[in-house]
Amino acid sequence: METTKQVPKDPEKVARILKNSLKVFADNRYQRARVDQIAEMAKVSKGIVFRYYESKFGLYKNTLQFAVNNIMSAADLSVWKDSKDLTEMIVRATKYKMQLQIKFPDEFKVLLDAYGDVNDFDDKDREQVHQIVGVDLNNAMELSGPVLERLNIREDVNMEVVQGMFNAIILQIGEETKVYMEKHPDGDLSHMTDIIKHAEGYMGVFERGISK
Repeated sequence: METTKQVPKDPEKVARILKNSLKVFADNRYQRARVDQIAEMAKVSKGIVFRYYESKFGLYKNTLQFAVNNIMSAADLSVWKDSKDLTEMIVRATKYKMQLQIKFPDEFKVLLDAYGDVNDFDDKDREQVHQIVGVDLNNAMELSGPVLERLNIREDVNMEVVQGMFNAIILQIGEETKVYMEKHPDGDLSHMTDIIKHAEGYMGVFERGISK
């Protein structure tokens, strides 16, 4: 079986390339981002960028992973795991995620844009993008596990259905948070009460149901 030869990479050049590609992709999205601009900002040749990453899409994938790694390396997972119930977890996580978005604006921008840019890629590339940006939802599924285990859930309830509904709520709150951050790029969290109320409302219906 033929294997791809690993190209030796200078760590300092890699760091400069990814730092600047993050900025360029965040500012311009995938289609409008230019590799020559990234190379110029990183003070390397365009040929080095293509030698390291093979293509613009290869660089984009590595930039998405770089963004995920930056966020996850700083995230305090106890915010999720130590919550007493799902409502507290979702509220604490929403507040904390907004604080992270202020700290890592370019990382969140490029990851959120990746969801909207899916039509820019063929099926194979789209799947690779989803595998990287889907880490947020995958982590939520894993982190919610200890909280779910502490809840007094009826025996007739299918846990896969519970997890699926919980994930849908996470996605909805994520969309509302995205809209909020677009309107408040300065990071003003003083008006985030509506999102928190929505989160509490969603979780109230989730836990108690809608029947009288």
